[in-house]
Amino acid sequence: MEIAFNNLVRDIIAAGKYAAAEQHTVSRGIKSDGSILTKVDTALDKLLTDKINEHFPDSNIVSEENPLPDNIKANSKWTFTIDPIDGTDSFSQGMPGWCLAIGILDSDFKPVGAIINAPRWGTVESNGSLLTLMPGGPLKVNGKELDISDFDFDSPGQLMLGSGVHQVFEYSTYKQKLRGAGSAVVNIMAPLLHSDVKGAVITPCYIWDVAAAHAVIRKAGLDLEYYGGEKVNYKFLVDRTKAPENFVAGSTKTRKLIREYFKLR
Repeated sequence: MEIAFNNLVRDIIAAGKYAAAEQHTVSRGIKSDGSILTKVDTALDKLLTDKINEHFPDSNIVSEENPLPDNIKANSKWTFTIDPIDGTDSFSQGMPGWCLAIGILDSDFKPVGAIINAPRWGTVESNGSLLTLMPGGPLKVNGKELDISDFDFDSPGQLMLGSGVHQVFEYSTYKQKLRGAGSAVVNIMAPLLHSDVKGAVITPCYIWDVAAAHAVIRKAGLDLEYYGGEKVNYKFLVDRTKAPENFVAGSTKTRKLIREYFKLR
């Protein structure tokens, strides 16, 4: 597992460099659902699918840009989710809030691993943010194991908001700053990268938008739930079904705080 995982990390680092180099020349297209699509999305989707098949044969793959296989094998050890560019709108406009996201679900469809490469989200010195979590291994940021001993995930602080949150929630009484990266994955994992950010609110989306980020925050003791309090059932989402409800992410205390201040319109 470790060798195959490290090889996949290497491939995703290379893919991120390609995407960053292509960003300034990319042209926008529109999918049938009105969302943005670029040639980089489709090229990376094929590349990442091929690499996962190479390193983890017989695994399930659920990809944003490719149709679902005839069936999801219930006896597969791993299910991979692929978002070749999460935050395509930001990517296509030259903004930094995008990433390549690979989520890994175990045989019970629980999020247990991830490779998230955000080449332009971070300091110049860090060359972006690379989060890696091999199932059963430590969570690493840019190659170093993340030490959360000094993190305060429970104090009130800034929240990351997904696009469309303003249309479904009233939250004018929340006094801390609110931000948005343009990528659900970056929004959800932001508390692991930015000390003042404590959680996120995300509108309904798909398995590839949340599985990778959910895995990394779970490793840090945080969680992603539906706004109503239900746990996310990936067995339901694995067939490309859109999530039925808004998401809240963060510590138990932060998720409770979000529900107190964010009211459905």
